[in-house]
Order: sequence, then structure tokens, then C-alpha cells
Amino acid sequence: MAKEDYVPVTGDDWYERRRDDEEGKFFRKVADQGPRKGEGGSTRQGIYCLTADGKLLAYKNAGQAPDVMRDVLRQGLAQWRKLPADQRRPGASTVGDSGATDKRFDRKPPRGGLIVNVFTRILDRDSTGAWSCGTCDFAGGNYAARDHLWITEAEWKSLIPGQVKQGDQRPLSATLAERIVRFHLMDNTRGEPPFWTREQIRANKLTLTAEEVTPTQVLWRLEGTALLATTADAAKADRGFDVRLLGHLSFNRSQPACERFEIVAVGDHWGHGTFTPGARPGRAPLGVVFELAHGDSAADQVPPQATKDVGEYFRKQ
Repeated sequence: MAKEDYVPVTGDDWYERRRDDEEGKFFRKVADQGPRKGEGGSTRQGIYCLTADGKLLAYKNAGQAPDVMRDVLRQGLAQWRKLPADQRRPGASTVGDSGATDKRFDRKPPRGGLIVNVFTRILDRDSTGAWSCGTCDFAGGNYAARDHLWITEAEWKSLIPGQVKQGDQRPLSATLAERIVRFHLMDNTRGEPPFWTREQIRANKLTLTAEEVTPTQVLWRLEGTALLATTADAAKADRGFDVRLLGHLSFNRSQPACERFEIVAVGDHWGHGTFTPGARPGRAPLGVVFELAHGDSAADQVPPQATKDVGEYFRKQ
């Protein structure tokens, strides 16, 4: 139904309800026909079924489950079929010029930079002691969460040094290490968590070792640990993550280009945020995977959750 009966569109409510351009105005016009309306910054998130000229047909706040989404789409189609025939014919509605974009709420990947997929999932151990998909009582909490890590061109090109030999070691740049740890090592499987502050990074050591070096290639092995906690004494912190990281970063030195960016982070996470209720009690294993994106799909362009404060996300040391 989404593909054949609708023109599917996705957007981030946080941006859409704030942007002062034609797109933002159109979204608010539609949202104001539903239960979430009015001035201010309150959320208008949800599933909207609407006509091309902005008439709301159906709305539902939550839609994680397929049956819920299916029901909303059916409601929208039923209301569409009730409209007069002249309002449903092709060309009945026209779309004007979108005009200038409100740059304050327009996020684009850094020019020449890298887009890295980030997947987060709760974990358990099976009868053999191996990692397995985790289970929890919170609906949908056992699904993988998705985000993106953005890396600037200057940052990834700095990982292709002119002089390097096998066995050489160096720390990952402090700026990139902090971005990974602060904004992407968290439990976002049940909603939008509060990001770690700089002060809550209690330990952060990510080291690169040159495993393979040729005139055209360099392969780095990344290893490290991080400790994030809401108080200096992690044992007393109401939220934290004690985690180890392992990965490989491969670069073509002649082009230059990044050909591989893979990191796995696994550790014990505990606590929850205002919008991430239902955490498992005590310390529980959590896994985060980083994987280079192709960058050629619309989904790849979705900005990292943390870039709502883009200045802080790309903050220098």
C-alpha cells in the first residue's frame, strides 16, 4: 500500500515543525488538522496520510508495528475514496515552488566526508556463552536502532599518512574519538536518549595500529575502551556504558579513498533517559556496530540524531 497507493515521504518532525520555509509551513498546516497542533516546539511526530494539497486523511502517533501502520494506511485510503472524483484525478492539485530552504534546519553530510551506518542492539548470551540477540519486556526494545556517523573529509584523509610502516601506532584523533564515544555509544533502542556530555566521558582511549601497509593501501586495526557515566564514580552512576571497541579501517592511498570502516563496540550498559524508559535492570550487554555506507540511497542522507546541535557534534578539542 505504501508503494502502490501512496507517495511515501519521510521527514524528521524536530526539523519540520521548526523550519521557516515552504516545506515547514506545509507540514504544520497538515499537522494542525490533527490532535498535535498550535504554536511552540511541541512534538508533531507520527504517521500522516494526506492529499497533495495538504488535506489530512488519517493520523497515528506511533507506528512501530506493521499492523498499526497497515491500519493507518487503510484509514487514509478509505477517506481518500470519499473525496469527490474531481479532487482525486491526476493534476487536481498543483505544487508550487518550494522557495529558499531554511538553512538553520537543513542538514547535509559534510562535503567529501564519510557516512557510516550505526546499528545498536541489546544482547544476551546463549547456552554456549556466545553473544545472541537480546530480549526485553519493552515493546520493540529488542529491535536494532539505526543512526549515522558523519566524518569530515579532513578527518578521514588524516588517516592516510605519508609515512607509515607496519606496526606503527597512533591514537585516533581526539575530535573523532569523542564524537564516536559521546554521540554514538548509547542505548537508543527504545527511543531518543540523552547524549553524553563531555564531562561524562570518564575514559576514552582508541588506538590505531597499522596492520598492513603497501604503496597503495593502509589497513588500521582500531582497539580501545571507553567508560561513560553520569557521575565520576561509575559504580554510583544512574546511567553508564563500560565498553570495548575493535575494528578495521582501510584506505586506498593512491586515489585516495576509504574502502572499509568497521567497528564493533560491546559492553555493559545501564540506566535510561526520559524518552528511553523500560531499560533492563542492572548492567546489561549492549552492542554497537559501525559500517561504511555507500552514500547512494536516500536513507544514507538521514542526518545523525545528534546533529540537531550540529556545532556541538563537530566540536573541536
